[in-house]
Amino acid sequence: MIQDISPYRLDMAYHGTAPAPDDCFFSFRGEDVLLRDMGDGHRSLPSFRDLGHPAGKMESRAVFLFRAGREPVYLLGQEVNGCRGLGYFPICELKDVLPEWVFFAGATALHLSRWYEGNRYCGRCGGRMERKPGQRTLACPECGNTVYPGIAPVVMVAVTDGDRLLMTKYADHSLPQWVLISGFVEAGETLEEAAEREVYEETGIRIRDLQYFGSQPWGFSGSVIAGYTARLDGPDGIRLDRKELAAAEWHPRTRLPDGLTDISIAYEMIEALRL
Repeated sequence: MIQDISPYRLDMAYHGTAPAPDDCFFSFRGEDVLLRDMGDGHRSLPSFRDLGHPAGKMESRAVFLFRAGREPVYLLGQEVNGCRGLGYFPICELKDVLPEWVFFAGATALHLSRWYEGNRYCGRCGGRMERKPGQRTLACPECGNTVYPGIAPVVMVAVTDGDRLLMTKYADHSLPQWVLISGFVEAGETLEEAAEREVYEETGIRIRDLQYFGSQPWGFSGSVIAGYTARLDGPDGIRLDRKELAAAEWHPRTRLPDGLTDISIAYEMIEALRL
């Protein structure tokens, strides 16, 4: 999965340290990420040295994100233009950037970048939010409102009926491959209640024997995904919610569709159930 970056790991403990010239950073323009073109077909994360002026000048705009191993990584909350060798590329290109932690780090950085961008002003009084020293926290100096990074929990469910697996396709065609049922957890729900509700709402299927499979941070949607397996409980007829799904079918577990990349927990769950 995308977070499997051993022997590296992301240390998310916040350190309010100032960047050094050779420290790397992420900068986003929409869904695109700033990369250094190495000139040989390869790309790398930029460092503050690539900006052409002392890193100290960026302290007010550079935010510490995390450590990848021992290396500090920052977020530059502004668009970078006019720097030779630097350009914005689709974030999926991070898959081919070394070292191995960069793609997962980029997804996590995108999650935090959206949080910082979406909370520049206080939602209570409209005042300008400020970063609190030594914490990954934004606070309003006018009314004291304090905001922490938001994480949206998602459940994903692999429903089996003997040697069959229930698979779906999204109505918005954002992912054309066959996938598993998933959805956001509502306020006041347990993860298990959300799993049962999502399966029933999208397919009209009842489930039992819900078992936890694993979890995955998914920074692209600001989420953490909790994966479950379950068994059919009752009739197998599908009543499709066409607002959410384009298709839902039972697939023989000996011939499950391919197509998902191995970065996702959906891939791991499908492969674990393949006969």
